[in-house]
Amino acid sequence: MNHSDLIKRALTLTWRYKVLWIFGILLALTSGGGGSGGNGNVIFNGGDRGGGRVPLWPGLGHFDPSVWIGIGVTCCCLLLIWIIVAVIVQYVARAALYRGVDQIESTGTAPTWQEGFRLGWSNRTFRLWLLDLIIGIPFALIAILLLVMGASPLLLLLAHNGMLTALGIAFTIGLELLIILVLIVAGVILGVLGQFWAREITLADQGIGQAIVSGYQLVRAQVKDVGIMWLLLVAIGLGFGLIMVPVAIAVIAVAAAVGAGLGFSIYAATQSIGWALLAGLPPFLLITIVPLTLIQGVYLTFQSGAWTLTYREVALEARAVG
Repeated sequence: MNHSDLIKRALTLTWRYKVLWIFGILLALTSGGGGSGGNGNVIFNGGDRGGGRVPLWPGLGHFDPSVWIGIGVTCCCLLLIWIIVAVIVQYVARAALYRGVDQIESTGTAPTWQEGFRLGWSNRTFRLWLLDLIIGIPFALIAILLLVMGASPLLLLLAHNGMLTALGIAFTIGLELLIILVLIVAGVILGVLGQFWAREITLADQGIGQAIVSGYQLVRAQVKDVGIMWLLLVAIGLGFGLIMVPVAIAVIAVAAAVGAGLGFSIYAATQSIGWALLAGLPPFLLITIVPLTLIQGVYLTFQSGAWTLTYREVALEARAVG
């Protein structure tokens, strides 16, 4: 396996076929992730309005508690709807990226954005979601159980003995660190296997059980090459993260300057903190979210493409050997 050629090919695909960015951006948006006083006012140490009280929302008056309850219930419902929609969009985007790159490599033509959504909206995507549940829930439960077991030496504290207390704390710290290390290693292994399981489902159209078996066999057959690719992508990810730190700081600074400037101008005209926030917050969020999400989406497109190309290479060599 020529790892550098696969990385270069993934970069070329990412730059040339910008239709894939749509699904990378959707993936970035969905795989990511102050209250006010009950009387609608904010108290300051000074001011020119009745003993330092500056209205948050002039003219709205006092809200009935039932109104706040209704707002809370509405927000919870909207949050639940958003979570459901985000999960659906995330898995459709993942499947569309996998199958889009596979189509480009197989036919030389990229899907349109409509075709991409059709590729992502299929029974294969539902099986991909089920796979993550089948793997993720047991892993989470086992992790919690191990962490709880690792804290069991703390029971020595019940003896109210200084020496036993020190031993209990020391053993707990040691066990928890060991368990965390084991969980990290297991998570990495499952993450790499998951790249192949997911593509066995979405590209080879395998059932979940067969995908787990065949994906494991593919990785085991070329574990060295797959491990090298993982290390390369981790290194690229670290480099990308380091580059993004100053970029994010610059974007947030510009967004804060624009939002604060607009907010202060509205506050000067209305003397209302609420209207100032309403005017300044949207441009701040817009200027922050749009460019950072675009960059993250392009990176996720490259990352997904690199793993898809790796899967195709490994599967092709496995078929040649078989």
